[in-house]
Amino acid sequence: MSMGEHSRVGESWPATWLLDARPSPSRGVVLELYEEATGRVREIESDILYYGYIYSSNPYAVSRQLVYEGLVEDAWVEEWFTPPYYREKKSIVVFTAKSFRELKRILATGEKNGLEPLNKYPHPLVEALYRAGLRPLTRVTELKKGVVSTTWSYSERDPALRSLVISAGNGGYIVEGGKHLRTWSIREVASAIVEYRPLIVFTEPGIYLKLVSEEPAVRESVWKWVLGGSFSAHEYYEWSRLSYTPLSLMNNVTIGRVLTTIEALESRKMKYVIQREHSRPEKFRSLVDLIALDRGGVVFKPRPGLYWNVCQIDFKSLYPSIISRLNISGETVNDPYCKSKRSLDYAGKDVCLERRGVVPASLEKLLYLKDLYDGLYKKTGDELYNARKSAVKWLLVASFGYLGYRNSLFGSISAHEAVTATSREIMRKASERVGEEGFRVVHVIVDSLFVSGVPSEGCCRKLAELVSEATGYEAKVESYYIWLYIPRETGSRRGVANRYYGLLSNGGLKIKGVLAARKDTPELVKAAEIEALSKLAEAREPGSFTGALLKAYKVVEDYKLGLTRGLDPRLLVITRYRSVRGGYRKPPRYVVEGEGPPYMLIASKNGLKPFRENTAVEIDLDYYLGMLDKVRRELPEPGDVDASISQHPTGSCRELASPP
Repeated sequence: MSMGEHSRVGESWPATWLLDARPSPSRGVVLELYEEATGRVREIESDILYYGYIYSSNPYAVSRQLVYEGLVEDAWVEEWFTPPYYREKKSIVVFTAKSFRELKRILATGEKNGLEPLNKYPHPLVEALYRAGLRPLTRVTELKKGVVSTTWSYSERDPALRSLVISAGNGGYIVEGGKHLRTWSIREVASAIVEYRPLIVFTEPGIYLKLVSEEPAVRESVWKWVLGGSFSAHEYYEWSRLSYTPLSLMNNVTIGRVLTTIEALESRKMKYVIQREHSRPEKFRSLVDLIALDRGGVVFKPRPGLYWNVCQIDFKSLYPSIISRLNISGETVNDPYCKSKRSLDYAGKDVCLERRGVVPASLEKLLYLKDLYDGLYKKTGDELYNARKSAVKWLLVASFGYLGYRNSLFGSISAHEAVTATSREIMRKASERVGEEGFRVVHVIVDSLFVSGVPSEGCCRKLAELVSEATGYEAKVESYYIWLYIPRETGSRRGVANRYYGLLSNGGLKIKGVLAARKDTPELVKAAEIEALSKLAEAREPGSFTGALLKAYKVVEDYKLGLTRGLDPRLLVITRYRSVRGGYRKPPRYVVEGEGPPYMLIASKNGLKPFRENTAVEIDLDYYLGMLDKVRRELPEPGDVDASISQHPTGSCRELASPP
């Protein structure tokens, strides 16, 4: 593999990809191009320009001075809209610089002389690539005049790169990609990297530090490290493409930052000035208004128990769809200067319709991509498209949270409340429509409706259609359960909103929120609960559930007995990524002094301690027996079975059922 090799501009190679980019120390941008046939990385310097923005009371004089003194490639004056509502315009100086160093020097000098730099987000390299139309991780089609041309089709495959994704869990370190490995030894992971010599490695910062500490040669064996969450390579590539953010800037980048970059680039088209210091202050509101409006989405505190023939109806990307359809953005909600408005009476808000908001304009493209990748995945079965869909879905999930985030560039509390109020109104209409057909809603979680007593999947599909018609938002059947169980909250007789499991109509189990679904649950405890639930899955009608439940109880007791007889301690490891900030008189038990995440811990008589193979430790059996007791408490009680037998469907599907 040839790294750092330069090539003359104008030379082209087959199946070449724009892999990465970085500012050149002299001028333009260094583009790192990957030749797929040979696996080599070549570098060229391209004369891509950097854009800068300055506000001055005399912008024309500033622009002339910049050009006259030869400080910039070009400079001119444009009219841009200013926050918070982008109604007013002001003249700003837009200029282009030949190098990143020159750009920073001009902005710093201008600021010292009383000028105001604007549009400081995103990174100038990102905007330079965006202005040049160069998406990272796309195919190079032409090299001429110092500028690379690229092309991209969303159905196209990713480049064939030697990459690895390294994560940590209760099963030890997991290496996925061109080389697959599962081990408890960080040295073995390091040796595998040195031997495989991948082009890119995606991993957590803590794992990287452990690797280079264990084997310094690891650092030089990899061309590029991308440090962030343990996502797949395809997800990182998709985020890089969508946000024009090269891999060199992807270290420790959050999903919210990727989304904000996409929105910032969208705002460039609208000529909206970005100023982090701006605010959209809330009007004074009474306590009554706050109680009525300052709430989240609908989340039931469900009644625990066993339910038969349950239809789970989900709304498709509900919050992003609300934002896109109603044009909800920080600058469009409660805009005092707007003349054409949509009133949201149930939210106590109004939304301006005169212009498209930055957030909805960004999300409508992501919603389109999510559907596109979903269709490609269903058509081809290729996991590549499923991974890309996952990448887009993460952005859509983050979109609502960032709308109400205090540092959001294009959000506001009012916009956030408008979305949650709309979602509550939608779920109210959906529940009423289901109730009109005589069915019972047993649980609601934000955008999911659980309806019991639905006798068939055909009836379930028809209910979803009726919900779509009643609300105006697309609903679909997420799951149809033969039975669904909602466990009790610890120390209470109430149910927990995000914990449930059930037997699907295809024979599989869907598990949410319980110990078996948590990443930090020890392998022993997870195996115990999964095996116990598999016994429950043998029951497909109320009459056989009691026998299945007794088998599940026995599974837990057998695991408790096996624990006291001695087991491989690796099955008891607890992996956590959290650390504590600030001082504590008595630190939480998961904190380990001198250890960086991921924390691989084992419960000893003296609390949670770092797990190290071949190191003796007195295991706290009571800790793990307590976890197995919790598994037992998450199983149904005999009374739940008796109560479920008396359930009868109150609705009828004779007129609702879809034709075969």
